[in-house]
Amino acid sequence: MTDHSRIDATAPYHGARSFAPKRTGSSGISREVVCNTVQVLDFLGCVFGGVMAMVLYFGIVVESSAGYGQYAYPIIVAATILSFALFKGGSYDFKRLSDLGWQIRRVVLVSVIAMALLSMMAFVTKESEFYSRGWAVVWLVLTMTELLMIRLVLAYMIERWSRQGLLARVVAVVGADQVGEQLLAKLQAAGETEIVVAGVFDDRRTRLPPVVSGYRVVGTTDDLISFVRNTLIDEVVIALPLRAEHRIGDLVAKLRSLPVDLRLSIDPINSFPMRGIAEVASARMIEILDRPLKNWSRVIKWLEDRILSTLLLIVFMPLMALIGLLIRLDSPGPVLFVQDRFGFNDKIIRVFKFRTMRVENCDQSGADRTVPNDSRVTRVGRILRSLSLDELPQLINVLRGEMSLVGPRPHVPAMKAGERLYHEAVDNYCLRHHVLPGLTGWAQVNNSRGQIDSLAAARRRVSLDLYYIDNWSLWLDLKILFMTARVALSRENAY
Repeated sequence: MTDHSRIDATAPYHGARSFAPKRTGSSGISREVVCNTVQVLDFLGCVFGGVMAMVLYFGIVVESSAGYGQYAYPIIVAATILSFALFKGGSYDFKRLSDLGWQIRRVVLVSVIAMALLSMMAFVTKESEFYSRGWAVVWLVLTMTELLMIRLVLAYMIERWSRQGLLARVVAVVGADQVGEQLLAKLQAAGETEIVVAGVFDDRRTRLPPVVSGYRVVGTTDDLISFVRNTLIDEVVIALPLRAEHRIGDLVAKLRSLPVDLRLSIDPINSFPMRGIAEVASARMIEILDRPLKNWSRVIKWLEDRILSTLLLIVFMPLMALIGLLIRLDSPGPVLFVQDRFGFNDKIIRVFKFRTMRVENCDQSGADRTVPNDSRVTRVGRILRSLSLDELPQLINVLRGEMSLVGPRPHVPAMKAGERLYHEAVDNYCLRHHVLPGLTGWAQVNNSRGQIDSLAAARRRVSLDLYYIDNWSLWLDLKILFMTARVALSRENAY
């Protein structure tokens, strides 16, 4: 993550608050992921407690050879009842998770109730005689102990994450008038462990106040776009009077290019309830856009990339070593070709490929298209390109977190669609950069692979990339990976 304190635009100004959150990782910790993880751990803790109770009670206390299989059913039922009761009782609300005293009382109460319900079910079904009461008591004690230990560790971690600023949402506010002041007052009241205001921006270029509610007005929305390109922002909130619909519409069209959650504050309208409205620090907002791949989706995607890219590197390492040797024997020069391309959030990343052209003919900018039977391509390079094996070193980019296995392909800034630059010629092109670029993608397995020679073909590729972003799932990624192998062997549009 970028160190926010280095941004000159947010330096203190006549006592205004400066933006310097403490976190320095790639992003903050998702509260949703934390809550769901605790629920899963509670379920597993109850199951583990039941199994350990059998081992301890029947193996040590009574030294019985009772059939363990008959205890599986009550263990699963009790774990389900326990986790569901804790969920319905609000135990997995994040604010409640940080209240250790409340959690201890709730865990003890719900554990006893769950065991009582299970005992009642066994009595009604006349199955109580088949289960040991001693085992049940040991199970109850072990389960409560495990759940309380989970809460103790969690309380410590939440305190640590709070100190590091990992739990705070970083918010930029657009609107330097009365509506913005009201919103900032509520965000400030929430505390810096929950909300960190990156700064105030406005779509007007004149008559901007230097400070609003103690926060510096950093600049215009153009400055905001540049700011987000270099700084991690979780959320942008438009705080304008709702009657300014044209200004709001223009802002939404302009800011939707940013990979952030985009919200519209409707806090002045608080006299009646509405559905589909989010609350941030007690301020009410309309959810206009959500950034893709957040919370659990981000976790799953991260695990997929790290695990599969590691396995693929291990599998292909002998082949990659052989390719490197053949490249050196075929033509003088380095084995790898490194090129600047667009990455996440329009950042430029250094992408690795096997060198397939003669060194003196390599085009670092990527402006010159590769054509069939291109004289610049070496003999080995022609084979590598036909099988897409020249892309294998990008597995290193995936492991470094600069790319993903599946996603929109990274383009060079100089790439053209027809006679115009790709990112200028195609509407919504910038939305491709809301996710990490991929080694392969939905466009590549749907006959949109290789060079683009027309504006229509460019638009089709972008629409396929945006379909992938809007419909991402783990199963779609796996499907694309399997389809990629088939497409690579077909050698279509590869030269």
